[in-house]
Amino acid sequence: MEEQKIIELCGKYGIIPNNIEILRKERVLAKVNSDQKYFLKGEIADKAHWENCCHYSRLLLESGLNVTQYLKSLDATYIVEFEDKVFSLEINLAGKPVEVLTDREITEIGRLLGIQHALSIKIPTPFNTATSWSLFGGNLTDEIGNYDENELSFLDFKKHYEDQPLFSNIESLYQEYRKSIYEIWGLLPQGAVQGDFCYYNMLLEEDGSLAIYDFNLAGNEVYLNECIAVGVYHAWHAPYEGKLKEEERFQLFIDSYTRERPFNVIEQATFLQLKAIIRAFRYDRIEEGISLKVENEQNLFLQNTLFILENAR
Repeated sequence: MEEQKIIELCGKYGIIPNNIEILRKERVLAKVNSDQKYFLKGEIADKAHWENCCHYSRLLLESGLNVTQYLKSLDATYIVEFEDKVFSLEINLAGKPVEVLTDREITEIGRLLGIQHALSIKIPTPFNTATSWSLFGGNLTDEIGNYDENELSFLDFKKHYEDQPLFSNIESLYQEYRKSIYEIWGLLPQGAVQGDFCYYNMLLEEDGSLAIYDFNLAGNEVYLNECIAVGVYHAWHAPYEGKLKEEERFQLFIDSYTRERPFNVIEQATFLQLKAIIRAFRYDRIEEGISLKVENEQNLFLQNTLFILENAR
């Protein structure tokens, strides 16, 4: 996007730039300096949904959570349509990117997610679509909320390993757990969430606190599902510097979360099975597993997958 068009867009928010740094052109990202620093973001997206994302961020900000602040345009909307894209303008958060997790960051991410969910329970959700974390989307389209990445990962696993002796036991447990979880899915607490609550969407401030940004994937989600999925990601798949093993890191995350929002009885009963299918069939674990070429390594991967599932018994 040309600089002159960015100036025109900023004018719709009452902002006069004195310096513009274009960081990305297709999915537009530009750093704008004026009275303070801003980020202008634009992409092909649903205007109403993105407007709701900004509104939800504002509700969390007003409730005391350290999240990005979106500006309203002169037309009193957060989102501005321009050519074939929709745009938002947000105030630059202080802090630096989180490059590697320590126990402190894992604890803080768990705490903040618990706070977000506890606040969300009190806020009527503006969303009618799920997030990219969600289960039981049906895989009818590639749209977020319509697909089920966990099921797709299992199908990739099946295609690669269905001839192996352990596969039938793995499939049996996976389908048993999915069926059990599906039957109570609608009873689990759910509501609006940020949608990508990961360290790469956070900034580390000088006092050690984390500021949260990037709300364009926000949606309606089962809190327990997002909690476990975010915990699994940060315990097993995110860069880490410390002495704790993966399971210990996960427990650190969960303990921090539940101090802010304890699980109810149904969530407690669902926890182990949901954790098992999320942990076993997270897409990057499956991608790594199906890339293995050595038979002994493949066998160990299958054994570990079965072990994860059996531990939910």
